[in-house]
Amino acid sequence: MQTPPSIRPKPLKRGDTIAIIAPAGQIPDTKGLEQGVSILREMGFEVKLPRNLWPGTGYLADTDSNRALEMHKMLADDDVSALLALRGGFGCLRLLPLLDLKELKKHPKPVIGFSDLTILHTLLFQQCGLISFHGPVLTSLSSCSSAALERFHATLMGKWDKPLPLKSIEILRGGDSVTGPLVGGNLSSIISILSTPFQPDFRECILFLEDVGEPLYKLDKMFTQLFQAGILNEPAAILLGDFSPSQEMDSLESIRFHEEIWTRVLELTENTSIPVWGNLPIGHRSNNIILPHGSIANADSCQASLSFS
Repeated sequence: MQTPPSIRPKPLKRGDTIAIIAPAGQIPDTKGLEQGVSILREMGFEVKLPRNLWPGTGYLADTDSNRALEMHKMLADDDVSALLALRGGFGCLRLLPLLDLKELKKHPKPVIGFSDLTILHTLLFQQCGLISFHGPVLTSLSSCSSAALERFHATLMGKWDKPLPLKSIEILRGGDSVTGPLVGGNLSSIISILSTPFQPDFRECILFLEDVGEPLYKLDKMFTQLFQAGILNEPAAILLGDFSPSQEMDSLESIRFHEEIWTRVLELTENTSIPVWGNLPIGHRSNNIILPHGSIANADSCQASLSFS
């Protein structure tokens, strides 16, 4: 996999300021925002919000030009140490042509978020060589597990390279220990940038994927598209997170639902020796563990361990 050298973001310290940016969707109310701000302050960080929050333009937080400008301003602001997304939704794809890659490289601050932020993470790594963080957005912090919040705080303080505890991981297909750049995120978002100038390079990467609210047939369609595009045979390993549908399921239904996904990915990669794991603790539920996107990861199936450097 041909990639630029990885630029590691500087660790934060107590009292540093985290700017909240909204590169994607609007919020229906401020409850999740207020709870997220309280959590960040309890962690010892200052929080910077726009004076009048975001005006909203339909399903977007603001116009494309204003959302891109907001990101550029927060990157250039010397008082800001990290950028945390307000929420996901949709919108990052529309920003990509408007972002100044030179500015992104000039100010290598931690950028944190997941879901639609997958699109920004791939841009930051593939075209800028920046490590960013696939993890909770501001409005999801209040629903995070204690383990997810502890890892979130430790990551921002510079301890993101500690091995990830994987108590419930399922080794669906094992194999040799493999090493490669950690790339991925939301499956639907990855699909949306295929055949664009922003498509990631998946060769020899550790590919991690998650999604939410999609029925089995749509997930099958997206995985099949990756296969027919020649992508599923390129990674060094495939790590599957949570794919819970929007409707409530009991534990047995959820297990069966995920087993269907796992079986399909194994079928599509049956002519390879690519390790495939299930139950990676990422996704739209409470145990959304932050990951260093773009870091060099080692996936050891024998030890069921995932480590970073």
